[in-house]
Amino acid sequence: MILRTGPFSAQVSRRFLWALPVLLAAVAALVWIAIGAGATPTTATERLSALRGEGLIGDLRRPRILVALLGGAMTAASGIILQTVSRNGLADPGLLGLSQGSVVAILIGGLVFGLGSGALVWVGLGGALAVSVLVLGLGRGTLAGGGIVLVGLAVNIVLGSVTEIVMTSGDATRFARLAVWSRGSLAGVSAGDLRLIAVWALVTVPLLLALSRHLAPLLLGHDAARGVGVDTRRLLPALVLLAAALSAPVVVVCGPISFLGLIAGYVARRLVGDAPTEVLVTGMILGGGILLLADTAGRAALAPLVVPAGLMTSVAGVVVFLLAIAADRRLNR
Repeated sequence: MILRTGPFSAQVSRRFLWALPVLLAAVAALVWIAIGAGATPTTATERLSALRGEGLIGDLRRPRILVALLGGAMTAASGIILQTVSRNGLADPGLLGLSQGSVVAILIGGLVFGLGSGALVWVGLGGALAVSVLVLGLGRGTLAGGGIVLVGLAVNIVLGSVTEIVMTSGDATRFARLAVWSRGSLAGVSAGDLRLIAVWALVTVPLLLALSRHLAPLLLGHDAARGVGVDTRRLLPALVLLAAALSAPVVVVCGPISFLGLIAGYVARRLVGDAPTEVLVTGMILGGGILLLADTAGRAALAPLVVPAGLMTSVAGVVVFLLAIAADRRLNR
C-alpha cells in the first residue's frame, strides 16, 4: 500500500498499518499503569497531574517512564541495526558485547578519572565502538551465521570479568550501588538523566531514519548490496557507530539492558515482516514498551522487593533466544 502526503509518498504494508496503532495504544495503556503503580493507590486525577510532571509522583515517576520509553526505543534500534549489519537475527548490543564494552569504559572513566555523566556518554561510546570493531573483526568470516554471536558472547564474558574486578576493588557501599546499575536499573533516574537521553535521541534517531532506506540491500548480503550501488565500506562503519551511539547513553543512565534488542527485533519481524524501516519503527515502539513493562513489573509485582529492569528483560530474552534458535532449526531442515 502506498501512502501519499503532498509531495511525499511511502510504501507500507497492511500488517504495519494494523500493528502501529495497536502497539501505540498498548504503550499508552502501559504508561497509564506505570504512573499509578505503587504502594499507595492513585486516582485518575492524580495520574493526569503526574503525567504533566506535577506533584511528588510526577517528579519521581515521569522521568523514569520517559527514560524507559526513549532508552528502550534506542536500545531496540541499536539491536536491529546490528542484526542487519551482521545478517543475524540473534545479534544484540548485550550479546555482541557493545553494552559490556560501554560498562567497562564508563566504570573506568567514572571511578578512576571522576568524569561526569555528560563525558561518560562519550567514554561509553568509545568502549562500545572498540568492542564492536573487535567482535566484527574476529567474526568477519561468520557474519551470516551464529559465529559472530559466539564471538560476542566470548568477548562479553571476558569484559564481564573485568567489570566484576573493577566493581569489587572498592568499598561495600560503592559495590552495592554499582551492582544495581550494572544489572540495568531505572531506580535512580532523574530529570537530568532524561535530558541526557533526550538530547542523544534527538541526534541519533533522525540519522537512523535517514539511513534506514539503505538497510534493505544489506539483507541480500554485502556483495549484493555493493552490486546495487550501496557503498558498504562507508555505510557499515556508519551503522555500527550509530548502533553504539544509540546504546551508550542508555548504559550511562540505566546500565546494560540485556536482550532488549533481540526481543524487539524478533517480535517486530513477526508482526510486520522484513521491511527494514517498518521493523525499525515497530521495534522501537516495542523496545520502549518492553522496558517500561519490565521496570513497572520489577518494582510493583513483588513489592517491596525491587527487581532491576535489566534482569526482567534477561529472563524474557533467554526465552525469546531459545525460540529464535528453534525457529531457525525448523527453517533449515
